[in-house]
Amino acid sequence: YRRQRQMCIRDSHYILNVGSIEERKNILAAVQALPMLPQHIHIVIVGRRTGYTEKVEQFIKDNGLGERVHIISNVPFNDLPAFYQSAEIFVYPSRFEGFGIPIIEALYSGIPVVAATGSCLEEAGGPDSIYVNPDDITGLADAFKQIYSNSDKRKNMVEKGREFAKRFSDCLLYTS
Repeated sequence: YRRQRQMCIRDSHYILNVGSIEERKNILAAVQALPMLPQHIHIVIVGRRTGYTEKVEQFIKDNGLGERVHIISNVPFNDLPAFYQSAEIFVYPSRFEGFGIPIIEALYSGIPVVAATGSCLEEAGGPDSIYVNPDDITGLADAFKQIYSNSDKRKNMVEKGREFAKRFSDCLLYTS
């Protein structure tokens, strides 16, 4: 775990996802979008493994993405802020959520958010995050590209996201 953490934090070109790795959270969609992005961009998935993890790992293996996708489980709670604050984008393509606390943590940490439409995630991410249909793989890749290619958009998303997250300060699981 520590070696993986050090590698991820050193590699500042990663998209982060935090949460249990289960089908409804749909992280496979973000992994499927990865081949549409430049080779130096990685995805770091931090969460509890489930049976769905095997499906994600099979896609990774079948598409030669083993060097670009990092699945890390059993991360101590106190280490989460380092993952958030070292990421460039936070992705949450979940089909269904009760609320979306990881989105608020990402905004609070100064990371632009790309999340799925059709759930409560728009409420958690606010008006300046990007929302994509959870089945639109190309849309996810395009959202990532928008953030990577437009520094003004990224800066605006970070500033407005942090401001939006303040309204949920009682919900935050950690503070940076």
